[in-house]
Amino acid sequence: MSKNYTHGGDIYSYYEKYSRYPVDFSSSLNPLNAPLEVTNAYVEAYKYSFAYPPHDYKELREKIAEKENTDIKNICVSNGAGELIRYIPVIFKPKNALITAPAFSEYKKSLINCNVYEYLLKKENNFLTGNDFLDNISFKDMVFLTNPDNPIGNLINIDFIEKIVEKCRKENSYLVLDECFIDLAENGESAVPLIKKYNNLIIIKAFTKTYAFAGLRLGYAVSNEKIIDIIDNMLPEWRVSMPANMCGIAALSDKSFINSSIEYIKKEKEYLISNLKIFDFIIYGSKANYIFFYAGIFDLKERLEKYNILIRDCSNYNGLSKGYYRVAVKKHDDNEKLIKALKEIVNG
Repeated sequence: MSKNYTHGGDIYSYYEKYSRYPVDFSSSLNPLNAPLEVTNAYVEAYKYSFAYPPHDYKELREKIAEKENTDIKNICVSNGAGELIRYIPVIFKPKNALITAPAFSEYKKSLINCNVYEYLLKKENNFLTGNDFLDNISFKDMVFLTNPDNPIGNLINIDFIEKIVEKCRKENSYLVLDECFIDLAENGESAVPLIKKYNNLIIIKAFTKTYAFAGLRLGYAVSNEKIIDIIDNMLPEWRVSMPANMCGIAALSDKSFINSSIEYIKKEKEYLISNLKIFDFIIYGSKANYIFFYAGIFDLKERLEKYNILIRDCSNYNGLSKGYYRVAVKKHDDNEKLIKALKEIVNG
């Protein structure tokens, strides 16, 4: 099998190359361990390995609905956010779609049999989504947008999100809004309240980044009841495993975890950014739990591998070139290792 892997978190290829696992800055997960309740739930889930998961995931959906301050009928769970990104275009069959560039590569991959138009986020505008984005929605029947965006980490304010949803409604278009990083973003404001007003908004979220259990694969969609029913009926049965189901329920029982995580990430991000600026690296966006920068060192990823550190080379994103990188905000000891390695590389 040959598949071009274009994401972060590939610690396995690194292991094949170096016979050791790296300190992984390429995958932007919460640096704090998931609440202890999640570990206990994972162990407990083994007792239920003989049985199928609940077909309606009622308890999990109730917990998510409580977190999102919405109704259970507005929630559909999935095997990670990636499953929703792939299935939604298959279900709604857009003919013309709009995405931003750079952006998560799965959006474009999912839009098969569809004309895909890209709105270029420009360096000269700090890679921000401008008002002219609205003009590009004309004659599109699906728009993919990320808030905060990936890999840059710029936030789109809720007023502009609503203008985009409104423009999409006038064009009979769906807005698919990826909010997988919103819970850990500085001053991040979710668009979930807008689903009460708009029947063309589909929000994708995941436990992957927020609770740092990417390997369990757990995501969900938030939308109006009609859209949720359509998506739910098209997704496979038992798509969320029993461990993922039980760990999701457990994670949502800790009401203080997200706030504690935001505070920790803010402090460590300030440490990283202040040090990266010493090297004259140019920082863009970076409002989420990762930092996007231009280093001007085209082989920085390879050079850091010698220090057992893996970062995300962003040159394979559409609209970016060599020299752009993304690093996750990790625990302080790991962040210190990154800065120490960079000092040796930059200073020689």
